[in-house]
Amino acid sequence: MKKYWLLSCLFSVVFEGTGWAQIDTSDRPLAHAIIGTKFFLTTPERKIEKLDSLLQQFPDRGKDKIGEQYDGLRLDIAMSYFKAGDKAKAANWLKRLRTPEGRLRAAVNAGGFLLEENEKGNAPLVEAKIRPMVDSVSNAFRKDSSCKEAYSRLMPVYIRALLAMGKQDKIVYYLQPLYIANGGKFPSDVKTRILTKTEAYKLTDNLSYNYGIALAATGRAKEAIAVLARMYLTGEEVSDKILADIKEASNKIPGGAAYFQHLTDSVRNYYKEKLTSFAKYKIDVNGKNVDLNALKGRYVLLDFWGSWCRPCRASHPHLKELYAKYKDKGFEIVGIASEHAKTKEECIRLWKTAITEDGLTWLQVLNNENALKFDAVKEYNVTAFPTKILLDRDGNIIGRYVGNGNGGEAFSTRLEQLLGN
Repeated sequence: MKKYWLLSCLFSVVFEGTGWAQIDTSDRPLAHAIIGTKFFLTTPERKIEKLDSLLQQFPDRGKDKIGEQYDGLRLDIAMSYFKAGDKAKAANWLKRLRTPEGRLRAAVNAGGFLLEENEKGNAPLVEAKIRPMVDSVSNAFRKDSSCKEAYSRLMPVYIRALLAMGKQDKIVYYLQPLYIANGGKFPSDVKTRILTKTEAYKLTDNLSYNYGIALAATGRAKEAIAVLARMYLTGEEVSDKILADIKEASNKIPGGAAYFQHLTDSVRNYYKEKLTSFAKYKIDVNGKNVDLNALKGRYVLLDFWGSWCRPCRASHPHLKELYAKYKDKGFEIVGIASEHAKTKEECIRLWKTAITEDGLTWLQVLNNENALKFDAVKEYNVTAFPTKILLDRDGNIIGRYVGNGNGGEAFSTRLEQLLGN
């Protein structure tokens, strides 16, 4: 009964409505003040003192961005107590949340914490407490897309609870509309991959994978093949496990293997056409056309970066080491930079300066060049920087690595597997 009481307190405030504050900058002075107090680097008791001081300077109206900022601080205090084992104080602070954003974040953070604590044991309780919020957002989303962001943020923790409970039919029900609305993907998968340490990451952390497996488990093998094959063939997940899952789903329907082969051929031909267009419309840092023939028969890493992107620049020393190690073994790199300056001339200046400063000696192109005719970032579905896409000797995608660290550098392990130590 004590655990039920705790969860009731943690999730006692149900989601209200579907409206979200418009983007504004009214909270910037408060945000700067929070940073100045070093709020997040102290004890819960000191956080409470700092919160009281901030409230005197910036009144909390219980709405808009300022209200959301304060709810963020209250939630941080609650989670600090929660992690320290003082669940009564944690519940008390969670009751003080006043905004829809604060309540949503509480559901995600508290639910995730409880699942980490005891996934199997807490899953039914977390699912039951989050379900009213999920259903509210889900029903609104099925009528229009106004709640897509909230829906996307709730799904990782909610699907994790459903997965622990073996509710495959419910996983399909909740994920299908979001998958379709996002054009066959879940944006949260990229964020999860970036934030999860390589050794801790599991396939079941990926919503697309869970959706595909749930489709297969509920008798929709052909749809499952399509979902899992998209992940495999675009380099999102290229493990032996997902290939085995695709083959297992293929065996469940007549012509399943042929269907997967058809998808494979279609995707690979699609990206080979992308490479042709890339070479047609992009020129290198020396003003020369890209020569695809120089890349044939080599493993090629497409490195999406920008002079403004610190993690991108931080990955360059490691790239230089790999290039020196594997260049003579059949490895090449193509840097594809995107710049945000107002003029073409300034974009080129920033790009060339960064290349010189970082000592990059491999092929470099500027995506801004002829972007209206071919935008490599869009065509390769790059949603975060840095992103590195590995191609095999035939130009097929065999790996996609997002971020720098926490798995973003995992392509070095793959290169060692392909080209030796």
